[in-house]
Amino acid sequence: MKCVKCGSDNESGLSACRRCTWPFSISAWSSTTHKIRRVTLDTGCINAKNQNKSLNLLEKWSSEGSLQLQRSDMMLKELKGKERVEKGESLQRHPNLFVLGSSFLGGEDVLSGPDLGDELREILFPKIRALSKNQQFDVQHLRLHILTGGDIFLTLNSNDFITRGRKEKLASHGIWVFTPDDAVDLLKRIYDWI
Repeated sequence: MKCVKCGSDNESGLSACRRCTWPFSISAWSSTTHKIRRVTLDTGCINAKNQNKSLNLLEKWSSEGSLQLQRSDMMLKELKGKERVEKGESLQRHPNLFVLGSSFLGGEDVLSGPDLGDELREILFPKIRALSKNQQFDVQHLRLHILTGGDIFLTLNSNDFITRGRKEKLASHGIWVFTPDDAVDLLKRIYDWI
């Protein structure tokens, strides 16, 4: 199994990558050398009316510089409603991928993570032959999160990303998907944020 952060080969069942310490288990977050900085929001996490307490807290931490709340360009294709579109557009977009000949070392572009489109489709929708448009968007959101090196992916769509063992299968690959409530709990626990 390859680490989504550094590309190193690791055996199944490890709690963290041997080379870079990226966590494959929740317990490994307390000992990793990585810090959660880049958080990708799924479309449902657009908190346009500021009614979700956990998203409000995550936005506060972002405004203080502790986190970067980001979105994929795919999100804007899915958003509806003026307030939600404006809020989505106000989020920092994922960084561009490094392109030989036009990007430069030390710039804002990032090296691409692994392209796990087929694997993600199999984890998220194992028994569905033809994906709906929304399911295709789900796979693309998570795929772009991984390609651009995001740390955690936030969703309110537990059915497509978390239930029936999905969260555990993704985590075993180092792909971290949380609800906003669970992300807040983790961040408070490992960083003592309030």
